[in-house]
Amino acid sequence: MRHLLRAFKLVKNQWGRRILAGIGMLGDSVGLILIPLVIRQVFDAFTSGQPLAESLSTIRISALYLLLLAVTRFIFVYIEIYFQEGTGNYISHDLRKLLFKRVLHLPFSFFDTRKTGDLMSVLTRDVDAVRDGTGFVIMLLLVNGLVIVGITAAMLILHPVLTLIIFATFPLLAVLAVWYSRRIGPLYQELQKQSGKLHTTAQENISGIRVVKAFTREPEAQEKFSSENKFLYQQGLKIAHLSSLVHPTLDFLGSFSGMVALAASGYFVIKGEITLGTMIAFTSFADNLIWPVRQIGWLSEMFQRAIAGAERVYQIIDAEDALSSPAEPVAQEIKGTIAFNNVSFAYPNGEKAVSDFSLTIPSGSTVCLLGMTGSGKTTIANLLARFYDPTEGNITIDGIDIRNWDLHNLRSQIGFVFQDNYLFSATLRENITMGKDVDEALIQRAIEAAQAKKFIDKLPNGLDTIVGERGIGLSGGERQRIAIARAIVQGPPILIFDDSSASLDMKTEASLQQALTQLYQGRTVLIIAQRVSTAQTADHIVVLDSGRIVEQGNHYELLANNGVYAELYRIQSENMSLLA
Repeated sequence: MRHLLRAFKLVKNQWGRRILAGIGMLGDSVGLILIPLVIRQVFDAFTSGQPLAESLSTIRISALYLLLLAVTRFIFVYIEIYFQEGTGNYISHDLRKLLFKRVLHLPFSFFDTRKTGDLMSVLTRDVDAVRDGTGFVIMLLLVNGLVIVGITAAMLILHPVLTLIIFATFPLLAVLAVWYSRRIGPLYQELQKQSGKLHTTAQENISGIRVVKAFTREPEAQEKFSSENKFLYQQGLKIAHLSSLVHPTLDFLGSFSGMVALAASGYFVIKGEITLGTMIAFTSFADNLIWPVRQIGWLSEMFQRAIAGAERVYQIIDAEDALSSPAEPVAQEIKGTIAFNNVSFAYPNGEKAVSDFSLTIPSGSTVCLLGMTGSGKTTIANLLARFYDPTEGNITIDGIDIRNWDLHNLRSQIGFVFQDNYLFSATLRENITMGKDVDEALIQRAIEAAQAKKFIDKLPNGLDTIVGERGIGLSGGERQRIAIARAIVQGPPILIFDDSSASLDMKTEASLQQALTQLYQGRTVLIIAQRVSTAQTADHIVVLDSGRIVEQGNHYELLANNGVYAELYRIQSENMSLLA
């Protein structure tokens, strides 16, 4: 409940909307209470024994009052719904914006344990549940509350004893509503959690549809989705089963209250204690009370769903930030000297990826980290960009611990070319410039240096060709060249190439290496590689195994050492000879 109350605080600057919504609710409720009283006047005019002319006059005036009340209620209901629903939409708008901003700023460690589909479910389904709970549901709860209080007051004024008789069933209704609310809440929490799992399963298989089809995993994918979908269906059935018991019970109790009102008021009419008009007013009041009573179960469902949604939303917003922020962060231009000082790192699952790693990279030099898969190369690059913090030791840039740098300033001066480069569903130009205002001449130089101009010129709209999600429609090598052009355009003082030539053939790689040599000048470059052909042009090569340095030096020194590097060189040279 406290999380839903936090969502309400998002409208603290929307007092105008809330006041207008409140006026609409009050006007709607007053109109609903006055209508039976006007109808009472009509019936009493017929049975009071007064002259016909006076009775007709009373009826005409009452009819005008009813028309006026109908028009007035129309206006008030419009104001009520427009501004209260607007408040709910305002909350969902701000909550979704706040949530997405938080997601963008959460550390990598958060995404190591959360599934994309589940996050998508929170951003859509759960936020929508909060919107309903803070808009439509609250509106009905407040209106119903005002109606119940107003009608009760009017009934007590007309006949206290008859009012108490009609309200005899209401304690039972209250007990049932509380019981239902407590039972339905956990069911909705589980339903929304399972909905997130289903989103994840669908998202993973759709995103990886090529792998699914290539390995004929359609039956397994269908089975997993069907299993998750069945569980969601069964959870929905549990809610439906509980609702199907409670809703008819509430309807029965509401109808029973109406029957009691009719019988009791009829009895008092016969005894002469109340007029026929008062009886009609009482039965009308009782009927107006039945609708809020019938809504108790439905509103409880929606409210519990909103509470469950708010809890999932604020679990993300309140997620602990694993990266500490300094009180006075450093924000300056990077020169490029990097030092790893006894750095060790273990992932949250306990797997140690880097052990006692020490290395100094002078500004303007090119260093290659070489090793097999799982040797810790990419982890070191991730630590340098501060996607994670070391568990031991520290990393400095220009002599300043990277934990003391302003994070945005740090990353804006580090260019990345990942092995699996993500392209957005946008034009090639937008993917290269990343939304920045870049000179056309620089873009052309970048695509030429990245060996991308030839294939771009063949596209129907050149740089303005829209690529699909994740770069669908481009080959792996083409996506890699776009990513390299993106890094060139950024022009940062530090460049990280994470196995960026893995998707390129040997000939293209050699041509690209020559073009990139100019880009390297004046920049500190860290190359992550498995191929010796990628590493041999570096100023310094560090060979890694299981997160530790096993040897280092330049290409010729390492060949002379006749160690791991020399062995890799011989094996890969033989493979190239076989392919030639």
